[in-house]
Amino acid sequence: MTPADMGSQPLDILAIGLCTPLGLTARATQAEIAAGTARMFQTDVSDPWGEPVRASMLEPLGAALPRTERMAAMAITALQDCMRDVPSPGPHPLPLLPLVLGLSAPEEGAPLDVEELVRAIEEAGVHWHIQLAPRGALALGRAAFFHALCRASALLDTLRCPRVLVGAVDSFCDRESLQRLAAQGRTLGGPHRDGIIPGEGAGFVLVSKAGGMETRAHTARGRVLGCALATDERHFLQPQPPLGHGLTEVFQRLRVHPVTGTRRADFFLSCQSTEAFWGREFTQAYLRNIELLPEPLTGEVIAGSLGDPGAAAGIIQTGMALHARGNWGEARPGVWRTLVYGCSDRGHVGACMVEVQT
Repeated sequence: MTPADMGSQPLDILAIGLCTPLGLTARATQAEIAAGTARMFQTDVSDPWGEPVRASMLEPLGAALPRTERMAAMAITALQDCMRDVPSPGPHPLPLLPLVLGLSAPEEGAPLDVEELVRAIEEAGVHWHIQLAPRGALALGRAAFFHALCRASALLDTLRCPRVLVGAVDSFCDRESLQRLAAQGRTLGGPHRDGIIPGEGAGFVLVSKAGGMETRAHTARGRVLGCALATDERHFLQPQPPLGHGLTEVFQRLRVHPVTGTRRADFFLSCQSTEAFWGREFTQAYLRNIELLPEPLTGEVIAGSLGDPGAAAGIIQTGMALHARGNWGEARPGVWRTLVYGCSDRGHVGACMVEVQT
């Protein structure tokens, strides 16, 4: 594996679990997003123009719940969904199940107690011997899940473990995070028409090497054909307009990849908000990699259903890629490929190609 690639060995997705404001399971979330459901609430936090900040939040958690506790609750729910049909190894001294976790960047939202969050996940997964892998907490925002996939691929090679648990969780819906975003002028409201609707969510996938013993023992939900990473100095938090160099690079890597580059995607899924910066960035990268993207160009942005769930966007959109329905209509028989990509505010970029048999 090169520093910026997953490598040429695909990963099989053996199980997936999600927890979002639209559903407490992957199946419920997939169905609600496909149906066009959007669940946005007015909060008790006001923006600089005195209007209530809107957020896509998991209502049962309550507006007063702090960020770490919100994320832990969603992560545990998603973990239980993911591992529901995975047999517990019991008391036998089997190898640990490594965990790689994508998280928001340190400057995004309220302070997060990563140790407390990881401890809650490990305790919930004790029956499967889940333990955070070395350098397994990746605080890279919307690109974090793609970095976690690449890290999982390396672990499957170097540790010779049969499976790795890859997750991502984030929340901007606690009161402190909402106040910070509103003070920064990032929220959508008043005269500001280029902001975000804060969101939240969590998810996990259990992955193994494609075609290995684990896949033969379980029916794979889908396959990650390849994943690429890059960084972009012309990122959202600097004053200059985007040139799309980082996203162009990851698209190019996938386009020449020995597996993903064999044919173009049928659909694309973006982890970005509807802020104009991200649309300009995508247009530049698309025009340089037309052969990779669908023709005609068809795709969806997560913001339409769940606002901006931050680091959780990648795993949620991967779940939608497994739904395998272009434009969320009837499934087309055969192989369906979806390009999923995400870019953090700080310039980390990642993308992967997900393939399912319908």
